[in-house]
Amino acid sequence: MPVPRSAAILLLATTACAQSPPDAAEQAKIINALRAYAEAYTTNLPNFICSQITKREVMLAPNDVSGVRESMPGRGRLAGTGERKSTDTFEEQLGYFDHKESYQLLKVDGKKQKPGQPRPPGMTSTGEFGTTLWGVFDPQSKAEFAWKKWETLRGQTVAVFSFQVDQSHSQAQLEVPSRTVVVGYHGLIYASRDSNIVLRLTTEAESPKDFPLQDVTHLLDYGQVEIAGQPFILPLHGEMQTRMSEDFLRYGREAGHSKQVFLTNQVDFREYRKYTAESVLKP
Repeated sequence: MPVPRSAAILLLATTACAQSPPDAAEQAKIINALRAYAEAYTTNLPNFICSQITKREVMLAPNDVSGVRESMPGRGRLAGTGERKSTDTFEEQLGYFDHKESYQLLKVDGKKQKPGQPRPPGMTSTGEFGTTLWGVFDPQSKAEFAWKKWETLRGQTVAVFSFQVDQSHSQAQLEVPSRTVVVGYHGLIYASRDSNIVLRLTTEAESPKDFPLQDVTHLLDYGQVEIAGQPFILPLHGEMQTRMSEDFLRYGREAGHSKQVFLTNQVDFREYRKYTAESVLKP
């Protein structure tokens, strides 16, 4: 008798969860393999171009935000009290050359932009192509790792580890027009059981209580793409979320009485292709 698809998915998840956790020696071995992978990751990346499409939304936060951290990326989207409104969607051509990222804005809400136009103002992120991953495994970060569980992600069994990077060893920054802070952060690593390749990375910044951005979370999903016929593991999708006051969103300052809002960025990376000498960043 054929197994219904929903039941098959349930069986896969149950099988992954039923596995015994690796012992301490095996956990250390996995972490060392992931560190080696992260160290070699940016070195092995080719020069390439891709399309980066960012959709930004805003939503009124609930009156009680004490449970916000339970809804960080990877655990479900943040729950708000109002309608989720799209603020804008913009498309960029992302060039990765000599281990550096460059961006050319192409369209905003479907309208072509003139060459050299800056990104629309609002929440953005950088470092998806190596910096974020290496920041966790860099020995200078002194990250502490702990086993969490086995899980199934996109049909693959993955080992899930939590990690913590203290502010004193962190290179992660949050920036608003009036202030920049270095923050500690923590999150989860989802690594393929068979290949020790990172397939998902989530982070949550530990913002100072007086900083305008709170509950800043980031999710990055990796998958295989082909560039010039060669397979590489690269970002496919990202999600970034944060909470701030309505006054700061509108005026760039705090008034002390405004409501809290959630900002969400959904980012997709598409159309990877080789960056050659003939490549030109233009609409």
